[in-house]
Amino acid sequence: MSGTAPTCSLGGGRPRVAEAATLLVVLAFGAYLRFEGLGLRSLWRDELCTWEVARMPLAESLRWGPELTKPPLYQIALRVLTSDPHPSEAMLRLPAAVFGVLTVVAGWWLGRNAGGVWLGVAAAGMIAVNPLQIFYSREARPYSMLAFGATLMILLWRRVVIGRRMPCFIAFVTASVLTLYAHYLAGWILIACFFWWVAVRRKEESASRSLMPLAALMILGVLCVPLAVRYLAYQSSMFQGLEWIEPATWSKAMTVLSELTFGPEWVLVALVPAIAVWIAGVFGLSPQRLWKPGGALCTGPNDVCGLLLLCLLAGWGGLVIVSWLAHPALVARYALPAAVPAILFPLAVAHRLDRRAPLVIMFAFALASAPQWLDREVQPGFREMAAYLQRQVDPKTEAVVLTIDSTIYPGWEESERLGFAYYPLSGVAIEELRLSADNVTPANDALKDRRGLYLIVLWADEEAIVKAAGRRSVSLNVDGRSYSRLLFEPYRLMRLAPLDLPAERPGD
Repeated sequence: MSGTAPTCSLGGGRPRVAEAATLLVVLAFGAYLRFEGLGLRSLWRDELCTWEVARMPLAESLRWGPELTKPPLYQIALRVLTSDPHPSEAMLRLPAAVFGVLTVVAGWWLGRNAGGVWLGVAAAGMIAVNPLQIFYSREARPYSMLAFGATLMILLWRRVVIGRRMPCFIAFVTASVLTLYAHYLAGWILIACFFWWVAVRRKEESASRSLMPLAALMILGVLCVPLAVRYLAYQSSMFQGLEWIEPATWSKAMTVLSELTFGPEWVLVALVPAIAVWIAGVFGLSPQRLWKPGGALCTGPNDVCGLLLLCLLAGWGGLVIVSWLAHPALVARYALPAAVPAILFPLAVAHRLDRRAPLVIMFAFALASAPQWLDREVQPGFREMAAYLQRQVDPKTEAVVLTIDSTIYPGWEESERLGFAYYPLSGVAIEELRLSADNVTPANDALKDRRGLYLIVLWADEEAIVKAAGRRSVSLNVDGRSYSRLLFEPYRLMRLAPLDLPAERPGD
C-alpha cells in the first residue's frame, strides 16, 4: 500500500510564512540554549583529550590511544577553525554547538517530509529543547555531529530510495561518509537503512527496479576503507578504552532509552503506544482511517515511520545486543543516532491520528522538561580546582600530587596530565602518584614527600591511598567552612598534613 505521503497544507502563502516564522523562533531558542555561556563550564577529561589531539601532528593524532574510539572529523573541524595552541573553552565547543543547531534544522526537514509543515515544526521544537541534545551540543566531542549526520542520513536515504535522483545519491553518500568519519556509531543507521530498503524492495516493484541505493552503499564502503583499516589496526586499544562501561542490564537499557528522549514518561506515554499503533497497522488491526493508501502506517517507500522505527531499534537496540553478547557499550551518548528517531517516530504516528497532536505533545513535554533544559548551574571542574590550588598552595611548604592510574588504561598516562597543561599552575610543584595493580598502593615515592600535599584523585579510592601511604588528611577551608575533601567534577581533592606535624581533625 503506497502512495504520496499526505502533507499539511493550509492554503495560500500564509502557511509558508507562519512555518518560517515559527521555525526561526524555534531555531533562535535552540541556538540560545546551545551557545549561551558556552565557555562557562570547565573542560573535563574527555574534552581535554579533544584539545590535545587537535594540536598534535595529524598523523600522530590518528594513533593516540585515548582518542582511538573516535574518527578524526571533530579535531579536523577544530584545526580548520583555529591554529591557536590554547583555544578557549568556547572555541573548542563551537563545532558541537553549530552541529547541535543544525540537528534542529535536520529534524525539521525530516519531520516535514514525514508529514508536513507542523510535524516538522513539532520535531524541531522537541529537538531544540531535548536535554541530551543540548548537553552534547555544549561539549567538545563529536556527538552532536553524530546526531546531525544520522538525521540527515535518514532523510537522504528515503529520498534515494523514493526519488532515485543523482543529487540525492551524492548528498547521501557525502553525508554518510562525513558522519562515519565523525563517529563509527553512524554505522547503525546504515544497517537500518539497508534493511528498510530490503523491505521496500519486497513490497514495491518500482523500488526494486533501481539499484541506486545499493550503489550508494557500495561507494560508501569504498570511501570508508581507511576507517575500517584504522579500526582493525587499533581494535584492541579501542575496546580497552571502553572498560569503564558497566555490563548492560535491561534496566540500564531502558534508562538509556529514556535519556535519549524526555525521560521514562516519554517512553511510556509516547514511544510505546506509538510502536503498538504502528504494529497494529502493519497487521491490519488499526482503524480504517489509518490504514489506507498513503497512510503512515503502511510499509511502502513513503512509510517514514517504518524507517524511523528501524533506525531507533538499530541505534539503541544494536547497542543493547552488542553489550549483552560482546562488550558493554550501553551509554546514552553512544545511542545518539537513535535520538531523533525516538523523538520523531511517536510524533509521526500521532500526526496520522490528528494533525494537531504533534504540537500538543511538543508543548506538553517541552514545558515538563523545562527545569532540565533551563538549568545553567555550572559544576566546579578542573579550572576551578586549579584556581583554588593557585590561591591556597604555599610553594615553599606544599606541593600538589596528581594520581596517575595506569592500571585502568595502560599507556594513557598523558591524558591524566592534560588538566594542568590547559589550566597550568604558576610556581607550584606538581608531582605524580602512580598506582600499583591493586589500584590503591602508591607505586612511587610521591607521598613520601614530607611537605604538606594536595592530593587529586580521579579513579581510585583516595582514603585507601592515604591509609596505604601512612599519611593523614586535614581539612580544607572554603569561605570559612571546613571540608574533608572538595569535589571538582569529576575529580576529588584532599589535603595531607606534613609528615612532621600532627594532623588536624577532618571537617564535615
